[in-house]
Amino acid sequence: MKTAKLAAAVTGIVAIGALLLSGCSSQPSTGGASQGPSASGSPRPTVHLNVGYISTSINGVGLTEVANHLDLWKQAGVDVNLIPFTDGPTQVQAMAAGSLDIGYVGGGATWMAMTGQAVIVAPSEATLGDAIIASAKSGAKTIADLKGLRVGVAKGGSGELILDLALQKAGLTPDDITEVPLTAPAVVTAFVAGQIDVAATYSPLSDQILQSAPDAVTIATDKDFPDSQFIGAWVASTQAMSQHPDAVERFLEVYAQANDYRIANPTDSVNWASAASGAPADQLQSQVNTLKWWPSSQIAQDNASGLTAQRFTNLQNLFISVGRMTQDQEKPIADWLNTDLYNQAEQTVQASK
Repeated sequence: MKTAKLAAAVTGIVAIGALLLSGCSSQPSTGGASQGPSASGSPRPTVHLNVGYISTSINGVGLTEVANHLDLWKQAGVDVNLIPFTDGPTQVQAMAAGSLDIGYVGGGATWMAMTGQAVIVAPSEATLGDAIIASAKSGAKTIADLKGLRVGVAKGGSGELILDLALQKAGLTPDDITEVPLTAPAVVTAFVAGQIDVAATYSPLSDQILQSAPDAVTIATDKDFPDSQFIGAWVASTQAMSQHPDAVERFLEVYAQANDYRIANPTDSVNWASAASGAPADQLQSQVNTLKWWPSSQIAQDNASGLTAQRFTNLQNLFISVGRMTQDQEKPIADWLNTDLYNQAEQTVQASK
């Protein structure tokens, strides 16, 4: 039973995205003061980048705050404009508008790159933090009990992906539920207020729901779908990739170093992210407990061996199987995944040590 409010809710999401974009600046440019020595010690011209991140995600703000505290942007010669977002799809929309160069998207939103809207330049994490949570009042205890219930979900993200998988597993379709499209934070608010029966969302929002409604029932998580690995990613706009790949590579130099630091020092990443975003440290830590980060050298090895490409191809096939993408939208992997820039960036980082 598709709700009649679907179109209005989606329009609201787009409007929120437009407000977020109003403060964004232009595409990357080269020039200005020379900063950031190269591997040979020679200065490189500063590049400008608009970088988006999810303000409540340890994979987003946790990474950018490590880069801030270690002064990695300056070391790489990047004049960075950091822009907070509430989700991944809105960042891809900002890229289409020419207002964002690079951003972080969770595994559920990587389909947008796979349909040609952005280019994946680095895997971020494998996650087990997505969940479908039912209110005690709804009486739902299994996936099959979703039938006829009001399910709040942020469209295009990993919450919608786990909902698609759950419905498919139970032999249901989206028409069997009343889908209520909301922004990711609004899913939490609506659930706690009793405006929806079920929330399909991701950590830390799932943790916020369970803290606010301890009698709620978790009826499905990523662990219920072991053959479906959700992989978040850092993506670049097609414009940045075609016009300023050198600037994207500078970002990846920052990413490779910040990634290794957060793996070795997760408490620093959590505390810095909490101080910057206001997100409770315990909720950010709960995210760390439900994901896997790959060391930067391992990412380079997986890129070279083809394992990175295989992981994202498997995810693309999953999107097609649950109807997030159609086979007509499927594009050659070379159109939406670039591993060469990351490997070049990792080589630069290693050579500078």
